[in-house]
Amino acid sequence: MASSKIDKIKKSFQFFTEKEKNGELFSFSDIVKYTGWAEGTVKTYPTKKWDKFLIKKGKQFLVNGIRNFSEDEYVRMMSQADRLSNDPKKPDLPLEVERMVTKARESAILALDIYNRPATTFRTEGFTVMMIIAWTALFHAIFEQRSIIYFYLEDDGSPKLVDGDEKAWELSNCIDVYYNGTTNPIRKNLEFFIGLRNKIEHRYVPAFDPHVAGECQALLLNFDELLVDKFGEYYALRESLTVPLQTVAIRSESQTLAMKKFQGKQYEDLKEYIEIFRSELTDAIYQDPKFSFRVYMIPKIGNHASTSDIAFEFVKYDPNKPSDNEALQKQVALIREKQVPVVNPGRFKPSEVAKIVSQKIGRLFTVPIHTSSWKYYKIRESGEHPESCNIRFCQFDQVHRDYIYTQEWIDFLTKKLSEESEYEKVHSFRG
Repeated sequence: MASSKIDKIKKSFQFFTEKEKNGELFSFSDIVKYTGWAEGTVKTYPTKKWDKFLIKKGKQFLVNGIRNFSEDEYVRMMSQADRLSNDPKKPDLPLEVERMVTKARESAILALDIYNRPATTFRTEGFTVMMIIAWTALFHAIFEQRSIIYFYLEDDGSPKLVDGDEKAWELSNCIDVYYNGTTNPIRKNLEFFIGLRNKIEHRYVPAFDPHVAGECQALLLNFDELLVDKFGEYYALRESLTVPLQTVAIRSESQTLAMKKFQGKQYEDLKEYIEIFRSELTDAIYQDPKFSFRVYMIPKIGNHASTSDIAFEFVKYDPNKPSDNEALQKQVALIREKQVPVVNPGRFKPSEVAKIVSQKIGRLFTVPIHTSSWKYYKIRESGEHPESCNIRFCQFDQVHRDYIYTQEWIDFLTKKLSEESEYEKVHSFRG
């Protein structure tokens, strides 16, 4: 649109905004005088453009609803181009950017649909694959908007082709460029899912769904936040997000146990990947909700009908407001069950054992080396065989369906692996 026409459109927006604010009646001639439009032009707009907010009162008009539009949205609504005027709240993006943003958003909605279907057993796997596509498309949209080339190039500078198409950056390369060498919880969450996608590509392991639910929620919320930050509220997923209805447990204990046995080594391999990745994170990143979103489901009691409309409410933690966090912690404390007696006192998860032993012996001691250790010293068998445990060193946790280890095991490892020759034997043992 010509600049003079846009100026008149913006003047009309200012006129309507002022009239709505003051609740004033006005006529066509008032609009003509304020904007400089011809009266014939003004008379064509009430039914074509202004019907969304203009109310006729005899021979005059009132405004009701112009406050629902920003100036930019109003300008788009006044455009002669249907693409802009039919959906004025939609940001005016370059066509290729818009395509990428739409692909990103639709992929995320499909991921959410897969995850929330009650009958789906390929839940986290399907969600992960579609969210990888969503994040990749989102980064491509950002790079396209910034005029950053996000395709691989040959040595001569020409695009690298695969099956006749230009080869675009995969998610890992997008992350490297976007975060430019910095590490943060959002990046670590993405790296976690890239590794997870590579692991599940040739596996079928739905029994691990509950283990990564927090990371899945963080992946989705981080996506929505970046999408809105870069391309506006119009594309937000928030209106599509709901709290899925669940029974007390997603699966019964017997179903979960049968599934783990069926999945066998695939389940153990995937669980080991998860434990290793988490054990290598700093406490700050591991505890950050942008890496893994963990919530308490607090019963919300309303004393009046007007205070109990929302059954669930997510309260966002702001690290810049520690007093708010303290208040939330007090509320959480009120609903915690008494932990008397304490379950599994003095028992340690593999990642905790690895961290403590590494510090004590002054050598690298990771979860995979810990796995080699219990195999080398034959303190238990692989899989779920509680009867195989040497109870001095380990026990089977019936509730969580995994193994926990004793302080005596930590002391044993510390003593044994302080000797370099013994450490090398264990480190190279595969069993």
